[in-house]
Amino acid sequence: MSTSAYPMNWRERIIGVYEGRRQQPGLAGKPEFYPAASAQEISDTEVELNAKLPGSFRSLLLETNGVMDMLAIDGGDWFKSMWLFWNIDEIVKQNRYSRAATEKRTFERDFTTLVFFAGAGTDGILFAFPVEDGFCSPRVMVWHPIMNELEEIAPSLEDFLRGWLTNTISV
Repeated sequence: MSTSAYPMNWRERIIGVYEGRRQQPGLAGKPEFYPAASAQEISDTEVELNAKLPGSFRSLLLETNGVMDMLAIDGGDWFKSMWLFWNIDEIVKQNRYSRAATEKRTFERDFTTLVFFAGAGTDGILFAFPVEDGFCSPRVMVWHPIMNELEEIAPSLEDFLRGWLTNTISV
């Protein structure tokens, strides 16, 4: 699917979800966006991972090469909390690491059938798109390494974003 099928403005969508969510008293959150990835960087990543990314994720990367979740406590300075979406360098690094685990048989799972794009920030839990015939499905999966379980948590990147940021999706 081409990125033109995803004309949404990801920055506006992400900011809107942040503004619409309830925060705990004393906590403030906001996204930090990074300079866009180039089409060539995305293509190189797809070659490296042997999988074409979903159109929705490609369009996100063309707007921002990674999104960091920022926090402030009691009106203090902003600090980096965790990646909401990894940048291309981190995507390649994390997927290389996971695929090396496949070769070493560290887990009873073939990580070449997944493209990880973010972590949950706890227990090594990772979010991924499943790979089918060299193409990533737009479905979002979660991998729990402690029990080596994989499950679908959202039918699309948009649903994942909304659910993860509003805590209707949890791990």
